Amino acid sequence: DEHDEHDVQDQFDVLIMDCLDPNDDHPFAKVLYTDDGYVTSLYDALTEDGILVVQVGEASEIDDAADENGDFENRSTMIKMLDAIGFKSIHIYEESHCEFLAPWTTLI
Repeated sequence: DEHDEHDVQDQFDVLIMDCLDPNDDHPFAKVLYTDDGYVTSLYDALTEDGILVVQVGEASEIDDAADENGDFENRSTMIKMLDAIGFKSIHIYEESHCEFLAPWTTLI
């Protein structure tokens, strides 16, 4: 299995990714959330029971298009990639008390 090739010493119990928002109009934001090599490297860097925590931007509103069709396409792509790579459980949490102009979301 290609995911077993890394030494366990190079793996982490928890990775936290708090960087550009997935819907930022910046080419690097798209890479962080949609590049297969990068997203796979997150999985590979975790121990078998490791946890990935990702800040995934502003929460969608009730009248927004579905993530995959609207402003949050990069977030949707990342979630699909994480599922395909082998993450056993993916949850999105919304925080509305973070002092931003809108509720924010975190993927765990």
